Amino acid sequence: MREKEMGYQSRKRNFRSRRERFEDTMRKTRLFFLFLFLAILVYLFMNRYEFWAYLKTYLY
Repeated sequence: MREKEMGYQSRKRNFRSRRERFEDTMRKTRLFFLFLFLAILVYLFMNRYEFWAYLKTYLY
């Protein structure tokens, strides 16, 4: 008699709870905003003299 090779497989083996999906979404959201923030910092640094002149126009 041949032994079973495959055990019981649930149809829900790829099931992810609402909490797991939310954590994954939040991780992706944090990464997105982190890179967006870094891109804005780089942009501001590249144009720092232009922004400084703009601020001096209205604040001094």
